[in-house]
Amino acid sequence: MSLLVVAGARPQFIKAAALMPALPDAQLVHTGQHRDPRMVEAHFAGLGLAPPDHVLTLAATARAARHDEMTASLVDLLERVRPRRVIALGDTDSTRAAAIAAAMTKTPVAHVEAGARSGEPNLPEEINRVVVDGLSDLLLCSTAHCAAHLSGRQNVHVVGDVMADVLLRYEAAIRAKTPDRDPYVVLTLHRAATADDPQLVADVVAAVCRAAGQPVLFPRHPRTTLREKPTGLTELEPLPYLEFLGLVAGASAVVTDSGGLQKEAYLLGVPCITLRERTEWLETVESGWNVLVGTDPDRIAHALASPPRAPTRPSHYGDGAAAERIAKLV
Repeated sequence: MSLLVVAGARPQFIKAAALMPALPDAQLVHTGQHRDPRMVEAHFAGLGLAPPDHVLTLAATARAARHDEMTASLVDLLERVRPRRVIALGDTDSTRAAAIAAAMTKTPVAHVEAGARSGEPNLPEEINRVVVDGLSDLLLCSTAHCAAHLSGRQNVHVVGDVMADVLLRYEAAIRAKTPDRDPYVVLTLHRAATADDPQLVADVVAAVCRAAGQPVLFPRHPRTTLREKPTGLTELEPLPYLEFLGLVAGASAVVTDSGGLQKEAYLLGVPCITLRERTEWLETVESGWNVLVGTDPDRIAHALASPPRAPTRPSHYGDGAAAERIAKLV
């Protein structure tokens, strides 16, 4: 009667690195959502995460078919293992597949990062959040903002953020990997709304390079296609967690469409410019360390001319003990 922690994408393996040591009877499932070794295996070595106990093999590549195959495979696994609970992490398709498979096998679900909302009903991650929260009986929220979205539900708990757990645990190692070089900006793009449009990617990258006034380092996600390389851009392979955050820690600013990186930049005290109109992590904006600019070149240029930096950084994401609180609750 073990617990099953389900992960399939890079951010989820980071979350699992916080949770697994706190849950000695948990088994880790890799759904196969991310299959590129640069996005998965590098994290196992860098964060001390043991290899997964179960790895699903997916044949489908189209998103809907892959999700259906993932769900069916998880149903088979749950029927064999019969865990006492499934722990679903974040807001990816793996999260949704885990919650649906658990519902189909009458297995209780705990959702880590429950209640996160950006108010974008057509955003794939937002759809996943709503579905998973609806199927979960234990709702584990990173912040009070998240918990407020679950008003009226039972078993809602503000536990802190497990990504903050990992960053705080490895902060000294992260800062030791900060490169000794002239000022630079870090750019990342991976969300479907941006990365699936090659022309939009080209326009955004060009706008950032024009406005930055310093080198732009671009660790390119495997799904993101860059047709042309503007002057000032250095394209990098995807980096392991510690190396990537070391790069972020030394940056003048981060420009990103990521959700998790907004929090990581905040925790490291690096100004963040978010290429979206809404965010699920409002605390970073309200605290003066993050600005939402969409993909408009003028707004990008204005933000890079004066990156957001406030005099203080309140501890919105906890004290590094979210995993221990989650362990007690489950």
